[in-house]
Amino acid sequence: MGGNSELRVVGTRKSRSLGEVGGTISVESERGSVEFTATDDVVLTVGGERNSVTAHGSGSTVRLSIDGDRNSVSIARSLDLEIHDDEGVANSIDRHGEEQSGPELVRTDRAEAYADLGLFDYTMVSYQTNATEREFCHNCGRDAETIVRRHEETVLAVFGFTVTLGERTGSDECPECTPHVPDEDVELTEAERREIFR
Repeated sequence: MGGNSELRVVGTRKSRSLGEVGGTISVESERGSVEFTATDDVVLTVGGERNSVTAHGSGSTVRLSIDGDRNSVSIARSLDLEIHDDEGVANSIDRHGEEQSGPELVRTDRAEAYADLGLFDYTMVSYQTNATEREFCHNCGRDAETIVRRHEETVLAVFGFTVTLGERTGSDECPECTPHVPDEDVELTEAERREIFR
C-alpha cells in the first residue's frame, strides 16, 4: 500500500495492519488497533475513543492530530513527529524503538589512537572523548544529548612506552554541527579543480 494514499479506519473493535503507507490516515473507530509503516510523510488524525495506533518506519515525518478521547499513539523514534492538535481527554503519545541514527561522533578513542603507534614513533595522535558534563554544545550552542571533545597529543613512543609531550584539546562537536560527509570518495572534475586553485 505504498505511495500517497488516503486511508480511513471506522467501526468498533477494528484491528488493522495497513503495511507501508504515505499520505493521510484517519482513525475514527472505537477500541480499534491500527499499525502502519511510514514510507513517506503521513498526516495522522485520531478520533473516536480508546484506539491504539502504532507507527513504524524511519526518515519520514508524522503530523499528528488527536480529536478523540483515551487514545494511545506510539510513534517510532526514527520518525520525526509534529503534533498539530491534541484536543481530546486522556490521550497518550509516546515514542518506541531506537533514536534515528546520526553520525558516529567518537570515531577513534584514546586507546585506539595509541594502538597505532610503532616501536619508535614521534607523532601527533588525535582522538575523541564524550563530553558528558556539557549540557549544550560549545561549538554551535545547541542543546544536545551527545557531545564529543576533540583531542590532539604529541607523543613519543620508544619500545612500546609512550610519553605525552604536549596536549591540545579542541572544540566540542555535536550531531547538529558535524559535517555529514558520505563514506565514499568524492572526485572533482578538471574544471572544478581549476576553479578551486584560481
